[in-house]
Amino acid sequence: MAVTVNINDKKWEIPTRVTIEEWQDLQQWEFENQAHWPWIVSTISSFKAEEFNNADQDSMQLFIGFLISACNKRTLKVQPDFNKLKFGQFVDLDCFLALGVEKNILQILEILEVSTPWADEALAVIDQYVKWRSSIYKQYSDLFGLNQKTGLPTDDGEMYNPKEVARGWYLVIVDLAKENILNIDDVTEEPLQKTLTFLQIQKEQKIKEAMEARKITNKKL
Repeated sequence: MAVTVNINDKKWEIPTRVTIEEWQDLQQWEFENQAHWPWIVSTISSFKAEEFNNADQDSMQLFIGFLISACNKRTLKVQPDFNKLKFGQFVDLDCFLALGVEKNILQILEILEVSTPWADEALAVIDQYVKWRSSIYKQYSDLFGLNQKTGLPTDDGEMYNPKEVARGWYLVIVDLAKENILNIDDVTEEPLQKTLTFLQIQKEQKIKEAMEARKITNKKL
């Protein structure tokens, strides 16, 4: 059932869901800032923000409250199989997430092969992916736990520099491609978990070799 409010003697129907385009446009405004309310309402209507400057604040607050609920709504209608992701797709998703969902939601959905105009359906899938991604980091914690030099993201939700994320992953790809640009596409087309397992074993081996080399050095001292 649609909810309506009176603003400037006009009845306004409050949307129960918003499109991806509307959701993206709304991200530029702060919902808790009353000065932004006229702009928020105008974003999903055909009216100019100036028309709401003298609107009743209680009505505007009601409208904004329901709109926040619409933006926070999640409807999971499609559940992609994330385990089928290729290594390159995982890397691209990491880079897009680092840059911000609000700016890259369409690119993220394209990689996940999800097609919908509605923000609640799109964000529900992305939320599921982020949870799955976190489980991958935990599964390969030995691989991702000591990557301060590469700039690769961790599984603790810590903020990280998008450029460092991209650079870190590219260094990994270049290494796997044996520094041959002709091999890069082959590397990125490999199954994700196969590649991560290889990287984790490779890292463990390098650590073991480094420890053995240190023991030999210490014996010579």
